[in-house]
Order: sequence, then C-alpha cells, then structure tokens
Amino acid sequence: MTNTPFDTTQPAQVKGLDGYTVDPIFTVGETIGTYAPVGILDGTGAFELNDTTVRVLVNHELANNVGYNYTLESGASLPGARISYFDIDKRTLQIVDSGLAYDTIYNRAGEVVDAASDLEFGGLNRFCSANLMEANHFGNNKGFADRIYFAGEETDGGTQFALDTATNQLWALPWLGRAAWESATELDTGNTDQIALLIGDDRQEAPLLLYVGEKNAAGDGSFLDRNGLAEGKLYVWVADDTADASDAIEADPRDFNGSGNSTNGKFVAIDYYRPDLAGTADYDALGFATQEKQDALAAAAGAFKFSRPEDVATNPFDGTQAVLASTGRPEVFDGQDTWGTTYKIDVDFGATEIKANLNILYDGNDDGNKDFGLRSPDNLDWADDGKIYLQEDRAISSSLFGATSGEEASIWVLDPSATDPAATATRIAQIDRSGVPSDQTDSSPTDIGNWESSGILDVSTLFGNDPGSMLILDVQAHSLRDGNIINVPGVDTDGDGTVEANDNLVQGGQLLFLMSPNASLIQESNLVTSTSNILTAGVDFDGVNDIVFTGAGNDEVDVPLGGSLAGNNRIFTGSGADIIYVADGDRSFGGSGNDEIDATEATNYRLSGGTGNDIFYLGADGRALGGDGDDKFFVQDGGENWLSGGAGADQFWILTGDLPSAANTVLDFEIGTDVLGIGGQGTGFDFTDLTLSGDSIAIGTTTIAILNGINTTSLTAANFAFS
Repeated sequence: MTNTPFDTTQPAQVKGLDGYTVDPIFTVGETIGTYAPVGILDGTGAFELNDTTVRVLVNHELANNVGYNYTLESGASLPGARISYFDIDKRTLQIVDSGLAYDTIYNRAGEVVDAASDLEFGGLNRFCSANLMEANHFGNNKGFADRIYFAGEETDGGTQFALDTATNQLWALPWLGRAAWESATELDTGNTDQIALLIGDDRQEAPLLLYVGEKNAAGDGSFLDRNGLAEGKLYVWVADDTADASDAIEADPRDFNGSGNSTNGKFVAIDYYRPDLAGTADYDALGFATQEKQDALAAAAGAFKFSRPEDVATNPFDGTQAVLASTGRPEVFDGQDTWGTTYKIDVDFGATEIKANLNILYDGNDDGNKDFGLRSPDNLDWADDGKIYLQEDRAISSSLFGATSGEEASIWVLDPSATDPAATATRIAQIDRSGVPSDQTDSSPTDIGNWESSGILDVSTLFGNDPGSMLILDVQAHSLRDGNIINVPGVDTDGDGTVEANDNLVQGGQLLFLMSPNASLIQESNLVTSTSNILTAGVDFDGVNDIVFTGAGNDEVDVPLGGSLAGNNRIFTGSGADIIYVADGDRSFGGSGNDEIDATEATNYRLSGGTGNDIFYLGADGRALGGDGDDKFFVQDGGENWLSGGAGADQFWILTGDLPSAANTVLDFEIGTDVLGIGGQGTGFDFTDLTLSGDSIAIGTTTIAILNGINTTSLTAANFAFS
C-alpha cells in the first residue's frame, strides 16, 4: 500500500469536447509509492475492491523484450507486457495503491513460469485490449464461476491469458486457439453448462472467432475447468444464411458494406485440436493448431474475412449481442474498408447450430465520413448507459488520417438503439498534444494520430454515479521517449551498455477520467444550506466532499448515514447546541454553544468545538480542538488522535474500554486544571495500575497516552478520574 493518496501533477493528454471534461490521475514517468508503471497503457477492467475503493486493471502493450524487468513469486524475472493495478478512492478519485496485478504465471502447458524461457516469446508479448467478466454475469451459475480479467498477446500466433483476480494468478488459455489478440468478450449461451467468448483477432483479413467452453468438463475443480477454459470448441463466422439456401455467401467487405446493412450467417466449428498430431508441423506440442493451420481451417470453412477485427464488447442489456470494431486497411479488399467499420453481432445459441446476424452500425467508408467521421475505430465499450464509446487508433497512413480534416485522434459515442445509429456518431474528446509532461519532449508534435487513446470503460456505477457519466481511459503517447521514460527506473535491461527508453518505461502516456456533460457526480463538492434543524446524508445531501452550513439553532447533522462513500465534508453548524456525526475525512466546526461531535466510526477527521462546553467521541487518527469552555474528550480503541482542550477545565478520557491500537496525544494538558479520565477497566483499577514514564502513560506494555510537555512522573491520583 502507498497509503499516501496520489494524483498526477502533469497536464491532461486528452481534451473534452461537446461538454465533456477530463481528469488525469496518473502520467507515465511518475512513481506511485515504490511502483513505476511502464508505458503503452492499453485495455482496462475494473471492479469494487472494497466499499471505498475501485481496482482498475490496465494492460501495458509492451513487446516481449522491452521494459524494465519485474519479478514473479517463483523468482522469474521478465521484461515485456504486463498488467498493473491502480486502486482508486471512490470519494476523492485519487490513487491509493498501485502495483503488478499478478505474482504467478501458468504457461500453455499449465506449468508455473519460473524462467523467461517457459513462455513462448521469452516474456509476455503486447497485451492489448481487455475485458473483465464478473462471476455469474448472466444469472445464477450462468457465465464464469469466477471474476476473470482477460488479456491477450496481440501478435501473430499469440495466446490469450486469464487473470484470476482472487488469487493474482495469470493463466495461459491454449483452448481458445491462436490469434493476434485484441480482446475477447463474454456472451450468454443461455445455459449453465457452457461459456462463450467472442474474439477479436487483430490481423488483416482475419475471421471472427467464437470459443464455446464446457464448464467442469474434467470435474477437477480447477480454475480453468470450472470456468469452461480447459475444454471447448472454436468456431469461425461464415456469412451463410441457413434460412435461405440461395443466399450468396459474402467473403469480405467488398460483398458486405454500408451503414445500416445487415447479413445473416452462422458459426462453424473448426478442428483446431488434434492431440494425435501433437508436435507435427501444423500442431504444437499440446495438439493445438498453429496460427497458419488455424487460418487454413478458417478459410476452408468459408469464414468471412474482416479488414482487421479489433475490440469487442457485450451489450450490457442483452448478453447475446456484442459490438466489433474493424479498424480498416487500405491494402486489402481493394481498399473497400480503408477507414474502418463498426458492427453489431447478434448471436443465437441454438440446440444444433449457432447463428449470428451482423449489422453495420457505422461504415467509415461511406460518402461524407472518411477523414471527417469516425476513423480507424479500435478500442470501445458498450457502456451501461446503452451507448457505444469508440476510440480512434490511426491504422492508415498519415497522408490519409487527419490529412484533410486536420483532426487529431478522437473519442466518439454512438447510439446503437437509434433508427440510424451512424447518424448519432459524435466526437466527444480528442488527443491534446500540448499535454507533454514537464520532463519529456514530443519528438513528432505535428504527426497527427501519433498519440492514441485506448482502454475506454464505463466505471460510473462503480464510483456511485449514473451510467455513462464517468469513463476511464488511457493514452499511448508514442513520441514521448525521453526524460523519465528513460530515467525511471534508469536501468540497462538489455545489457547493451546504454540506458534507453526500451530498457525502462518505453513510451509516455496517461490514465484519466472522462466526465459527461452536466454529470452530477457524487464526488463533486456541493454547497448545502438548510433552515431545517436536521440534515441527514443520503437524504438531504450526498455526504461526499460537501460543504454544509446549518446556521443558528440547535442542529443535528448525520454524515455516516450517507453510506460507505460518505466523508471529506466541511461542516459548519454555527451557534446553538449542535450534534454532529462525522465520517472519514470530515472537518467539523461546532461554533458557539455546547456541541456534541461524534467521530466514533471515523478516521482522519479534524474537529473543532468552538466556544462552549463541548463533548467529543473519537475514532482513530484524528485531531480534536475543544476551544473555549470545559470540554470532554472520550477516546475509544482506534488511537492515534491528537487532542487540544483549549481554554477551560477539560477532561481527557484517554481510555474508555479496550486498549487503543496506538497512543493518543494530549497537546495542552494543564496540571491542576484538566483531568485525565480512565474508564472501562473494571472494579478496583486505579492510579497504581498505571506506568508513568517520561511523557507517556502506559498500562502494562501498552502506551495509552502521551502528554506533550509533561513529565508524567509528576502526576498524582488527583490528576485522574476513574470510572
């Protein structure tokens, strides 16, 4: 744990458009605690770590032989691609911890990786986009048995990997076949015995793949077996309408293109697992087809070839639908899909066959689109608000991308439920090339599309907000390769005698939030005023980062009822006998009057009673100032509080039950005026049971209090009260 909240100090590398705003939280080159995340941030996934923290997982698309080495639990030291975690406080949107997301890797043979040679490429190779699947996502026992984060090697013949977020173990998945993995997304098979993953194979002229796995096929209870990842079938999509024998079978985008058009087809199984041919020219040592052989099997099945299939994501409201971005390639299919195409796939898992309809949501090659529309679509998310968010990644020459429009790589949103989805496409954010960190320089500042955004994901509900109001994404700033990109950690990984970017962080980039227009975020600071004498978080205000004024009168403010995110408020109750219940991080000012401030369950608070005889009930790691008046402080078992009574005859109840986890400090105890209270220790406990030494008071070996500037050996029983 870093313990100290972290937020980037560098400028944003994306700018919001059309009312959207951005909030960067990490910039490559910075160190979070002791961890320095490498560059080329890519796919993301997120889940709730605890009531106040969201864990965001981020791929790093490094080649297998670059980046500083990291060490696994086995002792293996590896360069190359990796997955980092960023733990983000839901209330402050600051990073509270970061590190490597796994400590163990199992290779394709199911063996623990204890040397780089245990992996096919000598390191993980270019983890690209990602998807995180929650357990039982489609209902009781429907879908995966565990929460799984999928990350694949985006290289010819690459392997898909599954991260078990409960054990931090990363498993190779040979049963999913070979691909240059962009991403895989879960589909609803409609039964509890099978899982399905739609696969984006990021190569030109590649097919659309579908894996259907049998859960508990071996019955051994292992992670792979119970999740259907240890046995299954691999399919390719063929544009063959089984309901129409006369229907032409489209081969590629020359036969099927244009926004709004659709075609029917089916998934056809290919014979990619042949243990009888293991170790031969076309099959690896486990019996799985090589990439070349798998491609040949797909071609023999008549698979439709996409220009270059990229990211896939499932419809959050219909698990049989997904969106696919094919980024476009001018070199193939006579340039028919130069600018990229976005498809919706609707799958029907039947008893005897798997049918699927493809609908073109947006064809970037349509007249009027091209360089002025959505270009080179790559990463995407079908978000919880029903919209699809897409990111551009220049996949064509700079003589085309931005050459006419002058537009930098952008982020778009479209509505797939609209009558004409393509007409709803709207640019909402764009790369900002002025966002160069202070220690780095941009070697190609006029090269439009050199930087790209990636990993977009709707995390709104995880942070307590409305769907679609808060997305997380990252930036790959490919032309930032100096300064801290070299100097952190500043090692010569490849041993060639020169410390270079590829030895260390490789390239620049950033992790940031994108907020929708007029989003009402729970994290925002709101001014709360009321003529009511009672204010309750979760009812009258959200209780997160708010400023509360109650004015004169006997008021009651209850923050903890706002839930686990409540806290970090500023509370001013003015004159009157007020009662304030505070939460973590609250700052509370009682004003004049005899106030009661209760921080029993809170930490990291700052309390001020003001004028009057005030009573404080304290939790842990806080500060409390009594001010003028005869104040009472009741410390509970949390400890680590600093107490100041101020003017008046004050009572410091430094023990009220269980011994504190850490000593509390009294800053201004006045002998003869103030009293030290000890309670909850049973009948007969008295002054003789205390150990007084230096400025401390102890019971047995536990120091319960420190009195600033006081030699406690001068204290007598008259300075204490026992109950």
